[in-house]
Amino acid sequence: MSWILAMFLLLSGEESSDIGTQEDKIGSMTKFIDRWIMRRSDYSLIDIKCYKIVSKKKLADIAKTRLKPLSRKGKKHKKETGYFYKNARALALLAKEESSKLETIVIPVLFRDADGTASSDRGEWQDKHQSVLNGFEAEQLVNGVPMIPKPKSEAWILCALREHYQNCQRLENESGNDDSPNSLKKQLEEHLGEPATRELLNDEIDQGNLDISKIIDMPSLTAFKDRLDEVLDNLGLPQQDY
Repeated sequence: MSWILAMFLLLSGEESSDIGTQEDKIGSMTKFIDRWIMRRSDYSLIDIKCYKIVSKKKLADIAKTRLKPLSRKGKKHKKETGYFYKNARALALLAKEESSKLETIVIPVLFRDADGTASSDRGEWQDKHQSVLNGFEAEQLVNGVPMIPKPKSEAWILCALREHYQNCQRLENESGNDDSPNSLKKQLEEHLGEPATRELLNDEIDQGNLDISKIIDMPSLTAFKDRLDEVLDNLGLPQQDY
């Protein structure tokens, strides 16, 4: 259990149904993060309360009031990804403060839907993903993890629940606009036969019906898993046979 006690998660999402809130109301994406770490740790950071959730609003406030201007040293930073970059810098700043206070390793995970239209290409998603990594790097933080579903988390969930983990890459090419006639949100609710609430999705995970370890052909999910594993490797957490 010593490895678990030496780690702490600092998470930020968009709403209660993805990362959740701090009042013991975690969302499905937080469960995904925790379970991916549990493959190698055998303990849940959530169960032992080694986590903290930061609201999107708090990060926005920090980005406005506490971030110092930095020289990009010749690197061009696209305007449409500045939101992701600033959010990552703000979360990194909080992670360093939390690490100093707790005297332990803090792993910040920034969850943001990529959204975009059905015509958005992988390059746009890649720019946003890289902007999060750049934001962590700008604050000299090496343990940061982007969690950016393409186009949004419903694609990952539909892959597991509706597609039974097969041929899921095409879901990443659908529109992230909830107002579109056949939005991923509508598709998920039609499959479930009811709204995709935080409680319902968490139950599906707890019952083993929604397991991201079985999803192997979704690039945006693979990027998240690979980066989190890279961080765990750097911390020396032992590999497991899985």
